[in-house]
Amino acid sequence: MVKAPQNFARLCVISPLRVRTNMSGQLSDDGNFMWNGNEWVPVEQAPAPVAATPAMAEPVAAAPAMAEPVAAAPAMAEPVAAAPAMAASGGDWRILMAESGLQMFFIKIGCFLVNCVTLFLAVPWTTTMYYTNWTERVVLGGRKLRFTGSAGGFFMVWLKTLGLSMITLSIYYWIWGRKNVARWVDSNIQWA
Repeated sequence: MVKAPQNFARLCVISPLRVRTNMSGQLSDDGNFMWNGNEWVPVEQAPAPVAATPAMAEPVAAAPAMAEPVAAAPAMAEPVAAAPAMAASGGDWRILMAESGLQMFFIKIGCFLVNCVTLFLAVPWTTTMYYTNWTERVVLGGRKLRFTGSAGGFFMVWLKTLGLSMITLSIYYWIWGRKNVARWVDSNIQWA
């Protein structure tokens, strides 16, 4: 697989479902690679560029049965404004790396020790402390997150999960409890 040129984000059209490229036959900035519709290939191996389909002047209504076939409308020629904005913002992404480092290591150790000393009654408070510190370190596309949850808000979710897990011998936790906790955490994360 050949590495894409640096400005690849500028050549893509962002769709909510997937990234589409509309640059079949497009040369890279340095002129050494050509987009064949699936990947960047060296110019020596690239096929000749295909002529673009002509644009239609106006939309076609219901066509008569014997009419000649109409050429498909070409795909969007310019990238959506979100793609350059993301490239301009630096595109810095730190999600899993937000859990690393000495600070997060000591927070995890501290939360565990507090939970052990309080016989795990402090779990709602240590959980909110952990996620508050974690979201301060997460960066998505150059933007930071903020955790707005409180221990009191998490207490009922934790109590319900703990009680039903004890009654069902942890079956509730493995099937529904983890999702309830994750749903509560996700609902309390906002852009900073």
